[in-house]
Amino acid sequence: MDLPQAIGDAVERRRDQLVALVRELVSYRSENPKLLPDLGQQELARLQEAACQDCIAEHLRGLGMAIDRFEALPGRDDVVGILSGASDGPSLILNGHVDVVPAGDPALWPCDPWSGEVSGGKIWGRGACDMKGGLAAAIGALSALGDVGVRLAGDVVVQAVVDEESGGPGTRVAVKRHRADAAIVLEPTAGSIMPVEGGLEWLRVVVAGRSGHSALRYRSVHAGGRGVAVNAIEKAVKVLNGVQELERYWGNVKVHPLLPKGITTINPGLIEGGSPALSTMADRCILGLSLKYLPGEQLDEVKREFEDHIRAVAQTDAWLREHPPTVEWGVSGVSFPASEISTNHPLATVVANAYRSIRGEPTWAGFEAVSDLAWLAEAGVPALLLGPGDPAQAHTSAEYVEIDDLVATTSIVALAIAGWCGVT
Repeated sequence: MDLPQAIGDAVERRRDQLVALVRELVSYRSENPKLLPDLGQQELARLQEAACQDCIAEHLRGLGMAIDRFEALPGRDDVVGILSGASDGPSLILNGHVDVVPAGDPALWPCDPWSGEVSGGKIWGRGACDMKGGLAAAIGALSALGDVGVRLAGDVVVQAVVDEESGGPGTRVAVKRHRADAAIVLEPTAGSIMPVEGGLEWLRVVVAGRSGHSALRYRSVHAGGRGVAVNAIEKAVKVLNGVQELERYWGNVKVHPLLPKGITTINPGLIEGGSPALSTMADRCILGLSLKYLPGEQLDEVKREFEDHIRAVAQTDAWLREHPPTVEWGVSGVSFPASEISTNHPLATVVANAYRSIRGEPTWAGFEAVSDLAWLAEAGVPALLLGPGDPAQAHTSAEYVEIDDLVATTSIVALAIAGWCGVT
């Protein structure tokens, strides 16, 4: 049997079913409840997330998979399907998340964000790209393998997890319960294979000042002044300027062949300080930062380099020298380790061969955001990213997945499963 041809034909025959599955998954408003403002919306999101997991469990059960459904977070379940292999071949995880970011104002969308509308060769709606299209590709790939009578030697584990959009505990719990020899994370990859993503840290820099009335500010800021108040906001600006200098330096000296130059950004996401009484000089200012680093870098060394730079900035200012800023890491629990496997790793070779059979010579790239790939790497499971859609569409108010991309990627995933797990 010409397996690539047979798989391609089987997936094409299921095109309408694949589209219908994505549309069904999009219809569930599985917005991450942590990202919603009020309790009513949060409860609705949990109910819809659970209903989406019901749907996925039903489809996995229809493939003959054993289902393990368990609470990953209070009131929020992961669903894992296990298809046992016929012998002792290598096992493979297919990982995807059911939670999505909030859709926002429906008026900003070209269609109802929960409709899964089909037009222009695309399926539109929140989660179509990120990443219910990927979960549908996993189900479609296993369906196609069944259609052509493939018996796999190794186990396949489908992880449909919660809370990726808010830190990734769903996958961390799932991989503790169900490990495998390798994994494919089905995030959108814009037609590339992505064996690399950088690490991410959220942190705070806390800058102290000394409060005082702005009526006497002139005593502190003019030559010969004898004031004692120190505005923490102004001192924080000095620190932020120093952070941006470090960002520019890292962008020039830190490089990775599969990631764009300058990816090591330090984004100022929050500045908090001062008083509603605008005549008060702030005694505290907090900079909330999102810092990215490269695979191959050690997090402890990145932290040391950052903190050394902040200390050096403080030495240029009399107040900061005596009252150095403090740095707090892992804010809100966000601390994603980097992940990398070689393009010559056996998993990468299998996926590349599957890609060639469907689309021709693959392109290799690094994932510019972070994903649950991090937690698989943390658990020691070699993994890469491959999924339908373009990350540029994720989180936008015009999110979609192209149907042709969905179909092609489903065929690639099916061949990769057969190539990795082996066929009996």
